Amino acid sequence: MNANVITTTNANDIKAANAARRTVAFGLVSGALFAIYCLYLSREHITYVGYFLRLKPIEAETLFLFVDFLALFGKMLTSRHLSAKTRRIGYKWMIGGGTASLVCNILAGVLQGNFGEAGYGAALVGLIVGLEYTIANTKAKASTKRAKRTTVPQAQIPTVRISGTGRKCQAGCACKRHAVNRPAPILVSAP
Repeated sequence: MNANVITTTNANDIKAANAARRTVAFGLVSGALFAIYCLYLSREHITYVGYFLRLKPIEAETLFLFVDFLALFGKMLTSRHLSAKTRRIGYKWMIGGGTASLVCNILAGVLQGNFGEAGYGAALVGLIVGLEYTIANTKAKASTKRAKRTTVPQAQIPTVRISGTGRKCQAGCACKRHAVNRPAPILVSAP
């Protein structure tokens, strides 16, 4: 990037960007709360399957941890800030946990002879997957209007002599021991 380019933004752009960030934050929080509610409902179905498999009460009540939370843990491992190998492992955990959750939610309805509940369980898992995708891919728009980048020709840039110790030389300094010519910053405002 050229060191002689300085951009400024107008106050309306900053207000619009802040409003977009607030909207995204509200969407993320409400989406996360709704996903937590869906996980609670999914937990009920998974617990029923645990009791049907004749697990002890503590095992049946905590079975959802080994199903839904492993899928969420896998989702966490798919962050683009992690290595490619870690993301692949995360996708495997996420798909495995999501598939197990889907099977348990459908199976709970089928075991009770209620196909409406089975469909509801499948819709819950689909909704959780959709919310996870939306939350992971929601980003605020940086600005409604980009600042104009302008370059100033080198010949028009005034220089300021700055010493190595941070001391500015006087206008007519001729010592040339510690003075360095550096371009002075020029602010260019966007139209």
